[in-house]
Amino acid sequence: MMPQTRHGPDALERTEAANHKHRIQNNSALAGYRALAGNSRPAVRTNPIDLLLPLLQNVRQHGEAWRADCPRGHSHARGSLRIATGDDGRVLLHCFVGCDASEVATAAGVRLADLFPKPVTRMTDAERRNARMRAREGDWGAALGVLAVEATVVELAATTIARGDALGADDIDRVRTASRRIHDCREVLR
Repeated sequence: MMPQTRHGPDALERTEAANHKHRIQNNSALAGYRALAGNSRPAVRTNPIDLLLPLLQNVRQHGEAWRADCPRGHSHARGSLRIATGDDGRVLLHCFVGCDASEVATAAGVRLADLFPKPVTRMTDAERRNARMRAREGDWGAALGVLAVEATVVELAATTIARGDALGADDIDRVRTASRRIHDCREVLR
């Protein structure tokens, strides 16, 4: 097992957890959301859970999830809300008293839609064309790399045949593979 250092793989996670805990302890809905230039710029959020947790009371982390008091005010049920993040980045809410996720979100002062990651921004036609061109250029670069390798295989086979030596069954199969790959590259480069 590899020893963990303060600069090891978990260092960023520990720092993020400490920052997150600090925001929760401050219980400020604005902590971490205002730009450094002041309140004139819009809030920036990278993770939907960072919007919700500062708005809740008595937040405690439990492994990968959190527990908090439901914002709907169940005085008899402290820690009745479980908060987690789904694989796709959405916030998962479960109130053990029975509140629905939209009720919890409304009581916390956010919209249900705020608990989902924001979709990728829409591109203009020019941005879309540029993105396609960059993708094609990447494909072209990969195809040229494959062509360089397969051309070397064909050259070695030709040199072997020119010397009067016969190609073995494995060599013939490899030349056929090179031929298929060269034809595939031709399709990419069209």
